[in-house]
Amino acid sequence: MKKNMGRFGLVILALTVLLVQGCAELDELRIANRRQAITVRDQMSELDKLKAELDAAKKVNVVYKGRVQSDEKVKKMLRAELERLASSIGEGAVVRDTAEGPMIQLPETILFDSGLAKLKPKGEIALEKIAKHLTSNPAAIVRIDGHTDNDPIVKSKYLWESNHHLSAGRALSVLHYLVNKGHIEESRVHIAGYGPNRPIASNKNKAGKMQNRRVEFLILSPESR
Repeated sequence: MKKNMGRFGLVILALTVLLVQGCAELDELRIANRRQAITVRDQMSELDKLKAELDAAKKVNVVYKGRVQSDEKVKKMLRAELERLASSIGEGAVVRDTAEGPMIQLPETILFDSGLAKLKPKGEIALEKIAKHLTSNPAAIVRIDGHTDNDPIVKSKYLWESNHHLSAGRALSVLHYLVNKGHIEESRVHIAGYGPNRPIASNKNKAGKMQNRRVEFLILSPESR
């Protein structure tokens, strides 16, 4: 009898141990499930955040694409206007595309004699047409860029220390005409003198040097700024 009772006690003890172990494993399983649920929830939240960022990026891309297309349309319209203006001036006036936008380019021979910054009569006629264009576009601003070749100044050395001074002096003469005779507000007109620093052709031959001696007009409407 005592022997049977001992065996029964061992069985009960074994069952108790198994039950405790089972409860412990069940608790661990529950904890693991909770952690997994939290991880899944966090991942879903992160996915929602990424989806929202992707949607926002798509909207920005659509806006940017529309802006680029709008800018290209404005540039084409501006170029067409400048083409008509250059055609009306003649004498070698052309339109040149740049990173800043299309520019109307007048060769030195229209505006000035070699080495000088005094406007020639046909230069004033050309600038009168540019002034009328600016008057018909009252919100537009213009930058006048003076350029030279890289030959050192010889004949008019008593007037200019360098090609930079000559190019700036020519741009200033154009500004004075547009403001004083073309009646364009001075706040709308800006100048720059680049000297020989921005050639558009080789300075190794006469033809290239002639192209580099020029004055350019960057005309910006409110839409293209």
